[in-house]
Amino acid sequence: MSTPTLAPVSLARRYLFKLFANMASVPVYLVMEAILPRVLGPVMYGNYSFATNFFQQLSGFLDMGTSLCFYNALSRRQSETELAGFYTGVGLLVACVTLLASVCMLAPHVGGVLMPGIPLWLTPPAALWAFLTWWGRVLRSMNDALGATVASETARTGISLLSVSVLSALFFSDMLNIYSLFAQQYLMLGVTALAFWHVSRAHWRRRGVPLRFTPTRERRRAYCREFFSYSHPLFVQALLSFVMIAAERWLLQWFEGSAEQGFFALSQKVSIACFLFVSAMTPLVMRELSIAWGHNDREEMGRLLTRLAPPLYVIAAYFSCFTLIEGEALVAFFGGAQFAAAIVPVQIMAMYPLHQTYGQLAGSVFHAAGRTNVTRNVTTLECVYGFATTWFLLAPSELWGIHLGAVGLALKTVCVQFVTVNLYFWLASRFIPLCYWRNLFHQIWSFTLLVGLAFACRECSMFLDIGDDESFVRFLVSGVLYSVCVLGCCAALPALLGFSRQEQRELFIRFIASRGRGAP
Repeated sequence: MSTPTLAPVSLARRYLFKLFANMASVPVYLVMEAILPRVLGPVMYGNYSFATNFFQQLSGFLDMGTSLCFYNALSRRQSETELAGFYTGVGLLVACVTLLASVCMLAPHVGGVLMPGIPLWLTPPAALWAFLTWWGRVLRSMNDALGATVASETARTGISLLSVSVLSALFFSDMLNIYSLFAQQYLMLGVTALAFWHVSRAHWRRRGVPLRFTPTRERRRAYCREFFSYSHPLFVQALLSFVMIAAERWLLQWFEGSAEQGFFALSQKVSIACFLFVSAMTPLVMRELSIAWGHNDREEMGRLLTRLAPPLYVIAAYFSCFTLIEGEALVAFFGGAQFAAAIVPVQIMAMYPLHQTYGQLAGSVFHAAGRTNVTRNVTTLECVYGFATTWFLLAPSELWGIHLGAVGLALKTVCVQFVTVNLYFWLASRFIPLCYWRNLFHQIWSFTLLVGLAFACRECSMFLDIGDDESFVRFLVSGVLYSVCVLGCCAALPALLGFSRQEQRELFIRFIASRGRGAP
C-alpha cells in the first residue's frame, strides 16, 4: 500500500501562520500583564515570578538539550512515531523529578534556603506549571518538525483567545487571585498540549504512517545512544545555565526581596511580548538548518542566516525601540503607580529581544549541526563573566557591589547577552559562509535609526499637546507615527531589512504576481 504524498507547506506560509498565532497570543500577554501586577501587587507578583522561574529553569536543566535532539531527529525522520513514544518517557521522567523537587522544598530547612521570603506552598503549583509549559513547547516543536505548523498554530490561536476570555471573566467577576490564576493556567496549558498531540496524530494518519509509539528494545537502545551522543556535551551547559539563572534571581531575592523581584518580572514580561513576533520564525529556521546540514549544504545554511537575520532583527527592534522610549507609559498601563520603580528595568529589558533573536538563530546553527560542545564551552565562559557582572551589580557596597536591584539585573541580562550572542555569531561564521562584521554593523546602525525615530515620534506626540506621558491617546498617536516612519524607512532604505534595491524590486514583483494568481 503506497503512502499518500501531500505537498509540503512552504516556509513562508508556515511562518505566517506561526506569526498570526503569536499575534493572537499578544492579547493574552497584554491582558495578563495589565491585570496580574495590579491584582497581585509587587510582592505576590514577585513571589509568583520567582517560584515559577525557578522550576522553569529546573525543567530546562532536566531537558539537557534532549528536546532539541528530538526536534532535529524528527525533522529528518518524520515517520518514526516510535521516536515520539520514546520521548514521552523522557517527559514523564522530567515531570517526576520536577514535582519531587517541589515536594522537598516544602521542608522549611530546604525551601527556606532556596526560596528566601517565598511562601513554600507555592512550590508544587509552580512546579506543575513549569512542567506543563515545557511539555507544551516540546509538543509544539514536534508539530513544527513534522511540518504541521499551520494546524498546530491554528489550534494555539483558538486556545489563546479562549484563555484571555477566561482570565478576563475571572478579573471582572472579582474572582482572580493566585489560586484561580494557577487553575486558569493549568486549564490553558493542558488543553494546548492535548490539541498539539491531536494535530500530530492527525498528521501521521493523513500520511498513512502506522502509529506505533512503543519502540522495540533494539530501537530504544539506539535512541538512548543517539540522545546521549547529542546531549551529553550539553549536560554541563544545562547545569551551568540552571545554576547561573537561578542564582542571579536568588541573589536579587536575597539582597532586595520580592518587590524588586516583581519589578524585574514585569520588565521581563514586557520584553517577552516584544519578542513574540520574531520567535515565530526561529524554530522553523532551525528545521530548515537541520535539513540543510543533513544534506551537507553549508551554502544553504549561510544563505538562510544571511537572508533572515537582518529582517528578524529589525522586526524585534521595531518593538524594542518603541518600548524603550515609551517605557514610562507602558509601566503606567500595565502596573500602575505601585510599579513606578519598574520603569528603568522595563526600558533596559526592552533591548533584550534584539539579541535574543540573533542568539536563537546562531544557536540553531550549532544545534542543527550537532556541535553541542561549542554551546557548552560558550555557556561555561558566559557563567564566568556573567556571574561576576551579576554580583557587582546586585551586591551591597560592603560586598564589593553597587546594589542596583532590578535595574542591575536588567543591565546584566542585556549586556552579557550582547557579548555572548555576538560570540556565537562569530563562531558560526567560521564554518558556514556568513559575514559576521556585516551583521554586527547592521545591528548597530539599524538600532540607532529606530531609537531615533521612536524618540522623535514621542516628542512630536508631546508637542501636539494631546496628553501627558502616560496618556493612552498620546501613546497611540506616537505609535502610529512611529509605524509610518519605520515603513517609510524600509521602503526608502531596503538595506534596513538586509535587502539590496534589486532584491526589493524582485520581492515586490513576486508579491504582485502572487496576488494576481490568487485573484478570481
